[in-house]
Amino acid sequence: MLSGGCRFVALMLLTLPALAAEGPRSLFPAMQQIDVLSTDPNWGGLRSVCEVDLTVQSHPVVDFSPPPHYQSAGPRPRAKSDLGANLGRDSLAVYQLAICFHLSGDPRFSSKAEALLDGWANTTKRIGTDQGKDEFNFNFPSALMGAYLLKQDASWNSSPLTRFVKNIVVPANNADHDNNHGDWGVLLLVTSGGYLDDQGLITRARQRWIQLMQTQVAIDGSLPLEICRSNTTNWCGGPTKGIRGIAYTHFTLHPVTIAAEVFRNLGKDVYATSAGGQLRKAYIKAAAWTLHPETFPYFRANNGKLEDAHGIDYFYILQQRFPISDGEAAITQWPDSAAGGLFLSKFYSSTRNR
Repeated sequence: MLSGGCRFVALMLLTLPALAAEGPRSLFPAMQQIDVLSTDPNWGGLRSVCEVDLTVQSHPVVDFSPPPHYQSAGPRPRAKSDLGANLGRDSLAVYQLAICFHLSGDPRFSSKAEALLDGWANTTKRIGTDQGKDEFNFNFPSALMGAYLLKQDASWNSSPLTRFVKNIVVPANNADHDNNHGDWGVLLLVTSGGYLDDQGLITRARQRWIQLMQTQVAIDGSLPLEICRSNTTNWCGGPTKGIRGIAYTHFTLHPVTIAAEVFRNLGKDVYATSAGGQLRKAYIKAAAWTLHPETFPYFRANNGKLEDAHGIDYFYILQQRFPISDGEAAITQWPDSAAGGLFLSKFYSSTRNR
């Protein structure tokens, strides 16, 4: 017969696997990172943002089929009513509101976030264009990160969203693409898998993340499929070849980095793999070009005018994983460019969050 102490130990051993099976309480950021904000009355600026999010007017559509972003002469002007802009705004609001709900327990935040999710889940029946798929890959991971947190709200019926993610969102993923679209697709897959608690999707996403890092990153750390990018439908050619090369390097490494953090929070770390080493190599190159754009191969051809070369908010994360002097210098030099709706500067600005 077991003594009282032995019975306690046995009970703990039986309980631990069950707790582990429940998974993390947050896909991204990690719960301990969110909790750090609770010591600040304004939650690192997030409280006021969430108050604004409560006023968001959502406009989900039955057929999500926006036209292409790029035209022969350049990007298509993006109006406030643009389908992709609407989805992006709603998805980011869900992410922010879900975190505010966790920090406060205020049902205003959870109710608004859940209403935004339900609106898309109950309305959109079709993603009908390639641009439509792109917009869901670029934007909806944020909504799924928020939705994962909101699953802890017992009053929310998440069944419509679950069906929507399974039947509409997952089939629209771009993970099979070889360029940045593939990386965004991996992020959509892993956040979908996390939300659905689908280990098969999570494993598939992790394997593809590793494969993409091994094929996308050159020996010198550059991303050959991205550095040549122009600002027209002549993707890697024409008179503006390379003008958006640094921008697209950042646009690629951003989802790669967020996905790596999601894998880490799911207990499936990729940083320690050889593919993680490839990410480090790419980060070193991206940080160097950001600080010293004159060293970028297409700098001179574009008369030193490179577009959107400072989208570096993900640097906050990689500085925690692979600290380098150029990365820290870039964040210091362009703090506004390193700020973003995911509040990465707040969640990753302290060594406590490593």
